Amino acid sequence: MHKQVIEFNGDAVGALVPDGERFRFMAVKFSVWSLDGRMFSRPAEARRAVIALLSEKAGQTMPSASFWSPGDGDPSESQFGWNAASAVPRLAVGQRGA
Repeated sequence: MHKQVIEFNGDAVGALVPDGERFRFMAVKFSVWSLDGRMFSRPAEARRAVIALLSEKAGQTMPSASFWSPGDGDPSESQFGWNAASAVPRLAVGQRGA
């Protein structure tokens, strides 16, 4: 059997590559990176995993992330148009976010 493309909503997100009697998932989109390298017994099992992962993410809010804070010589914060959904909490120098 040859490799198979796995799509979600018409967008290729990964490929299945035969590996012995099973199939290894190779992610081609960051949204399914957590499935990269995972082994599946059947292509349908991999498709269900992709659907479950991406359908679950549709209702989630933006994950927490590290944000750059201006330092000496950098542009001031007022030059950035942050919206309420992506507000950056102010931390004391040297303090790390949770």
